[in-house]
Amino acid sequence: MANHQRGEVSVTLAGTEFTLRPTFAALAEIESRAGMGLVPLAQRFLDRQFGLSDVLAVLGPAIKAGGAPPPEKLGDAVVAAGVLNLAGPIARFLAHALGGDRAETQP
Repeated sequence: MANHQRGEVSVTLAGTEFTLRPTFAALAEIESRAGMGLVPLAQRFLDRQFGLSDVLAVLGPAIKAGGAPPPEKLGDAVVAAGVLNLAGPIARFLAHALGGDRAETQP
């Protein structure tokens, strides 16, 4: 289960709920796979100007950081879930990653 105070977001793929966790290693891998920084990548999702490779660039590392292996056929699971259905959760994940740990900002 995702801990929203730490910027985690849940997605369901292939009938399984996965936690997207924003760790430094995951975020660095996402930037490498996407070929761009987190800010322009997040903007792509917010503007709905992303591609399938952007979706896979985020989900694979973020799911691994959440403690589970991604589905074996991640691309097929993305298509079955509906690519546009994943845009919101991915945009929230990236926004939380850019905004930092929610637990530290609580009074």
